[in-house]
Amino acid sequence: MPSNKLRCFLYRTIFGYEVHRSTIGIMTIINVDSAKLIECHIGPKNKFIGPMNIFLNKNASIGSSNIFDCGSWVLEKQFDHANYERNFMMEENTRISLFHYIDVVGSFTLSKNSRIAGRGSQFWTHGAGATDRNIFIGENCYIGSAVRFTPGSSIGNNSLIGIGSIITKKFNSKNVIIAGQPAKVIRENYNWKTRENIGI
Repeated sequence: MPSNKLRCFLYRTIFGYEVHRSTIGIMTIINVDSAKLIECHIGPKNKFIGPMNIFLNKNASIGSSNIFDCGSWVLEKQFDHANYERNFMMEENTRISLFHYIDVVGSFTLSKNSRIAGRGSQFWTHGAGATDRNIFIGENCYIGSAVRFTPGSSIGNNSLIGIGSIITKKFNSKNVIIAGQPAKVIRENYNWKTRENIGI
């Protein structure tokens, strides 16, 4: 569709999505169970594909060429007991840059003022034997390029994740730098925005 106004109109009327004062880039595909887009921006060439629910809140922004995927296999009867949540949420003032992959078989939450920066990061919410699947990213976090999150992993508020890190567990601490393969806390009581130590 050549214009944003027409794209939003078609997603509302044909697919029944809630689209309020949002922009959807050209060549972006949204084919999901439900979508609620509130004053957000989705750039070009993104793909939201599969039986999932997506919610983008005010000032959430997505760059170009990202993939948000939930395989249709989750609806097969053999997976009825698995309780796959299939929810994707970006809270207010969040950003995802470009060329990232987010698996939405479980749930994925990007909390307020957090950013997935650079390119080439992957977030996985399912895997062989995984029962704790959901990924949660706290508020005011910054995630560098080529990071991997495994099922059930999370980070606390005000965390900085170093380039190429592999997050394999829940990090509940806040004001930390996390890096490595597998990742660990390498600095505590640190404000990554001001590059200053925080008094204990």
